[in-house]
Amino acid sequence: MRPFDGITVLDFTQAYSGPYCALNLADNGARVIKVERAVDGEQSRYWTPYTEDGESGYFALYNRNKECLAVDLGEPEGKEIIKKLFAEVDVVLENFKYGTMDKLGIGYEVAKEINPEIIFASITGYGQTGPLRKNTAYDNVIECMCGFMEMTGYPDGEPMRSGTSVGDSYTGLTMLLAIALACYDKKRTGKGRRLDVAMFDTMFATIEDAVLAYSLTGEEISRSGNAKPREIVPYDVYKCEDGSVAVGITEESMWPGFCEAVEMPELKDDPRFRTNDLRCQHFAQFTEIMRDFMKEKKQAWVLEQFAKYNIPAAPILVPLRTMEHPQTLAREMVIDIDDANIGKYKAFGHPIKFSKTPCFVKKSSPRLGENTLDILTSLGYGQEEIQRYIDEEIVSVPEEK
Repeated sequence: MRPFDGITVLDFTQAYSGPYCALNLADNGARVIKVERAVDGEQSRYWTPYTEDGESGYFALYNRNKECLAVDLGEPEGKEIIKKLFAEVDVVLENFKYGTMDKLGIGYEVAKEINPEIIFASITGYGQTGPLRKNTAYDNVIECMCGFMEMTGYPDGEPMRSGTSVGDSYTGLTMLLAIALACYDKKRTGKGRRLDVAMFDTMFATIEDAVLAYSLTGEEISRSGNAKPREIVPYDVYKCEDGSVAVGITEESMWPGFCEAVEMPELKDDPRFRTNDLRCQHFAQFTEIMRDFMKEKKQAWVLEQFAKYNIPAAPILVPLRTMEHPQTLAREMVIDIDDANIGKYKAFGHPIKFSKTPCFVKKSSPRLGENTLDILTSLGYGQEEIQRYIDEEIVSVPEEK
């Protein structure tokens, strides 16, 4: 058994943060029933990259291992289907704008009345409380609001968005943890609960340097590029003759080895650099020395030197090279999937490694309404009623290809 075997999740999420949370639940054994609009599905079915026949690779990637119920939540019959499912599931997961589920008449209070043990998990931009709770938000907006973007980039440049949607992925993983904790607590107490995870909160919790510095010293700090001149030196990226190398040391015991690696043993006892505090104070001078040294050296030589003295260092790799790296392959972090919507493709693997209950891809992403018939039948709906719902577009089933 995988960790979430026996747990059923009714998943109303769309875009990234919610589907990523649901993906991790499904990869680890949960039965995830993805609820989508009856006519056109959820928005990420229309996000690039596309296959030649117009199917979304993005949707396929983040919705593997899930079933699909396509239903019109605006219709009374559609709401009734959801209410019947509330009685059957363990977890409801949604990332609609604040208040949407309540307006639809299928919010937490309704779900709790039907199933007192239900875990009702809501992801929003700003949470269920506070003056901004009604605002719509996406990753880039939250990175601005929480201070993350201000802390990203170079001091003499504009604030920068992160290279990937870390706000979405981090929030999805935070909700994954919240659901795991709630399931564990429910096993002890028999009680369900409401879970409220905001992207704003999760991202604000990542800018610990700025918060701590202001709290303790009153100093307002800002972005510093690839370096950490206030905390750790060296901890930076340096350009070599044929590439770049990232390197960092976090203990004074590593400093002598660093000096030997860069063939400058005299720096060990240099009064400007012999301790980390001194190196931080003389960051500009230290950086100038390193840049002048590194630009004359081959990347491979620099990496070999750091490895010789057990100094953490790495080249900057493009994603394609990372996909092909022996470490990536050894960790099974690139997997092959044959998807019902887009065909064969390579995807990221499972970062959590369980010794006895490994994650695996049981099924590809669902076609729109792929499981509608089976789900309605299991709820007691007859064939004539189901066909009427299909004809009236209250639910939908896959189009025949």
